[in-house]
Amino acid sequence: MQLTQDKDELLKDFIARFNRAMLGIKNLQMSAVVIAMISGTQSRPFKMSLSKNPSDTMHELLKRGDKYVDTEEVYLITKSMKDRNEPEFNKRQTRDEPEPRNDKDKQKINYIRWINDECTIE
Repeated sequence: MQLTQDKDELLKDFIARFNRAMLGIKNLQMSAVVIAMISGTQSRPFKMSLSKNPSDTMHELLKRGDKYVDTEEVYLITKSMKDRNEPEFNKRQTRDEPEPRNDKDKQKINYIRWINDECTIE
């Protein structure tokens, strides 16, 4: 039986599908399970981890897979946050004109407006 992770399939979904398939096979040796997982998954770091240190039990294999699932989920969340184009996340909000705080500020703003009006070229 050959299970492979689809291109757009999340690692979490593949591990769940893999686990259901393995539960249906009796007297399965753990080395065959590890080889099937290595050849079926698309997650390169997970493959490397399993090939360096093969799991001895199915529980250990699933537990290790959960670590890579968590990593994948964090990556997807941060990627989606970066891809958003919402101004409150990406840009500093600016005002068109500063609001005067006191009478001196009002005088300065009125003076700047007067200068701008007088210096415009027609």
